[in-house]
Amino acid sequence: MKAAIFVQAGLPLAIEDRPIPRPGPHQALIRVHRCGICGSDLHMTSGSPFDMPCGTAPGHEYAGEVVEVGPDAAPIRVGDRVTALPMSACGDCPACRADMPLHCTALRSMAGGYGEYTLIDTRKAIRLPDTLTYADGALVEPLASALRGVRRMGPLGPESRVAILGAGAIGASAAFWARRLGAGHVAMIARSRRNEGLAAAMGADGFLTVNDDLPRQLEQMLGGAPDIVIEGAGSSGAIQQSINLVGNGGTVLSLGGCIQPDPIMPAIAMFKDIRLQFSVAYGLADFIQCVNALDAGALEPRALVGETISLAALPARFEAMRSGSHAAKVMVDPTII
Repeated sequence: MKAAIFVQAGLPLAIEDRPIPRPGPHQALIRVHRCGICGSDLHMTSGSPFDMPCGTAPGHEYAGEVVEVGPDAAPIRVGDRVTALPMSACGDCPACRADMPLHCTALRSMAGGYGEYTLIDTRKAIRLPDTLTYADGALVEPLASALRGVRRMGPLGPESRVAILGAGAIGASAAFWARRLGAGHVAMIARSRRNEGLAAAMGADGFLTVNDDLPRQLEQMLGGAPDIVIEGAGSSGAIQQSINLVGNGGTVLSLGGCIQPDPIMPAIAMFKDIRLQFSVAYGLADFIQCVNALDAGALEPRALVGETISLAALPARFEAMRSGSHAAKVMVDPTII
């Protein structure tokens, strides 16, 4: 099979021939039909301490068709259209019982979506309803990341004022869930107006660009200072900017995942008596809630998808995306010749 392989930092992904893996217990082999390019894929191939092992295929936002199953794979069967958490876990440790498989001590990555085939853990797989496409299935992973974070903010209501810093896939997904879970006022903030239409499609009431008058403009748009600021930019300075914008007693949720040292001024956060919250990944329940929402007709997330490319086009497109100027969600279709 063909797969895009991370050779080493500083080099483009390489399209290589690799053996098709065979599924073991609780595993299935899927033919990948869609895989989204995530900002973390760029981060983990950049020469940072968080880089994935050289010689592996990235890609963890995938959906595909089951073509082979291993022992104890039920209820997943050959022919099923599925998405899955891109990981395998023991299922019995405290982290697994809390539906946080990323923290399982037996965690195993099951990425590989940048290839024609990859393995999934059938215990972490969800069948796609007939109403959903493979592209919808590949959106579930980023939607689930935002969902878990927004849920951790507690109940939202008509009085909730939410500001979101960053209008990429994570920020837009956070807007979708903030609105869907009941927030009365949602504003998005970005460095440019490139994704203003996406913000509106995903549920934001208004859109602002970063400027010296931002605090006043934000309060005017929301009817007061935000009680929740969601940092979805992942850039140095974004957490401090969120602290500066949030109202007294509010909450800052960091979803952006900056991989550089990022100093903040604790005294400002302390004086404002705010809560600084982080959230990572998701559990199976988050994936199921996302699939159910899409199946129920919440198709706004389709606005995230800007273009779909072939596996052969991926290395060049992947490197071009490091500049930061790209559609919120670029998808790879490895079935394209």
